[in-house]
Amino acid sequence: MDKNLCLKILFIAISAGACMISCAFRLGADDNALPIRLGYFHGGRTVLLLRAYENAEFDKNGIPVEFYSKRLYEKNYKLIPKSIREFNQGGGNKAGAVTGTEFMEEVMNKQFDLAVVGESSFIRSVCEGQPVVAIAELGHDVRGHSGHVFAMKKGFKAARPSDYLGKVLISRRAGAADAMFLREFLKKEGLDTEKQILQLDALPSTREEKRKLPKNKVIIVDNLFEDKMQEGIARGVIDGGYFHLMAYSKITGSFKMIRPLHYWADPELSHALLVCRKEFLENNKERLTAFLEVYIKRIQYEHGLSYEDRTKKQPKGLQMAVNLDGLNYPQYDIVPIVNPGLLYRVMGLLRKYNYIADKNVKIEDFIDNSLVYKALENLGIGEKDDHWQSEY
Repeated sequence: MDKNLCLKILFIAISAGACMISCAFRLGADDNALPIRLGYFHGGRTVLLLRAYENAEFDKNGIPVEFYSKRLYEKNYKLIPKSIREFNQGGGNKAGAVTGTEFMEEVMNKQFDLAVVGESSFIRSVCEGQPVVAIAELGHDVRGHSGHVFAMKKGFKAARPSDYLGKVLISRRAGAADAMFLREFLKKEGLDTEKQILQLDALPSTREEKRKLPKNKVIIVDNLFEDKMQEGIARGVIDGGYFHLMAYSKITGSFKMIRPLHYWADPELSHALLVCRKEFLENNKERLTAFLEVYIKRIQYEHGLSYEDRTKKQPKGLQMAVNLDGLNYPQYDIVPIVNPGLLYRVMGLLRKYNYIADKNVKIEDFIDNSLVYKALENLGIGEKDDHWQSEY
């Protein structure tokens, strides 16, 4: 081969390699400047983050973020506008109706950098060995002031376990926790959850169809979409179930609370987590710490508001607390560390009802509280500042 030609080829190869390295470095720098993409479901355990997003608190602190979600039955995620009212009214179906299981898949697929998920969705991912890590606790039900209830149609009297037989009970579309807590309630009431439950995939379509169901079983329909729940109540084919306080507050005309969650379970088992891929955590610790600083400052700000301001009636997502017969929406702690003890208890319940495999998993390997502690240090906040007990 001609010597000059060889030199030209060598020069081109070296130049191409240098260009690729340069592009790689630029891409890395650009990645660090890109907004953090967060998958968001709309609920009491997550909405404090959306209030910070609406008020541009992340932007003001130099942390560009983009929140994404979708409405019930929609396939594609959309950027959430920085207006909770606009987000609530942006379509015909319920806003922010995404399960934690869906978000875990999107985080693993790198569609989102962060996601908000419930405790049971996180545990299922951990048990599947996914490279996920929880970096902060979000909202949780409050001991003594639960955000969930077991409710039945008015007129129902629960004098003995057999009173529940033949009744159609529901849990909403969510992770496994709602179905799990429903079964725990029935067990507390004296029912055999292995022998006395008939699981259905869908509600009976009419009252006549409901009357034909067995009278020696409790009929359960889990993972019910919100619109199907409303239709079932209107058709008179739902006798009761496990309800979020927001949903229960809309049906108090025809349903009554039998027991709050704290009657039969530790309410703090019901909590949400901020999660990401382990790889993303390793490459973005500074940005994530700054993100958590905004989150913690928002919690501190809301804790400082008066009872009247926090409980003032407002559209979904804007009202911070409620006092409905002593019950409250989920609340947030100024020191939002992830509690492995709670998660081990959730894991035990999920195993009990066969939602996960019975195998040993060290949950601590999937938790990193160091960023929360760093954010608290940067803000000058410590355990002593977390005196507020999250009631209202």
